[in-house]
Amino acid sequence: MKAPYPGVQTTALLPSPKWGDSKTLTSTVQTMRSIDGTLYTYVKSRDSRMKFQWEFEISRHKALELRAFIHAYRGALIEVIDHDGDTWIGYLRNNPFELSGVGRAFGWPGGETMQIMLEFEEHQ
Repeated sequence: MKAPYPGVQTTALLPSPKWGDSKTLTSTVQTMRSIDGTLYTYVKSRDSRMKFQWEFEISRHKALELRAFIHAYRGALIEVIDHDGDTWIGYLRNNPFELSGVGRAFGWPGGETMQIMLEFEEHQ
């Protein structure tokens, strides 16, 4: 992650997310029936932006670094290069950002692993 975009001042490197990350469109589909029983569907596209959800398991030191990055650039445009090599420009969306301790980790900086879920929405 690089922030703020386009005048990058800080970069935060994270490992690949855990299995089960998601990538979806922000559009919604609404179905309605008329009085005569005809089914209608409406799609709200919202410019077909992408929304991502990544779960990371990181060391305690990396979690403290990430927390400082999030507090410094909350609400700012961020450039993300994901684990697939794709580049996205957008905002971190989850509020609050919750770090939870997972367990001990011998050999990891800080001796503890932390887990965080990040939600990112593409800006257009």
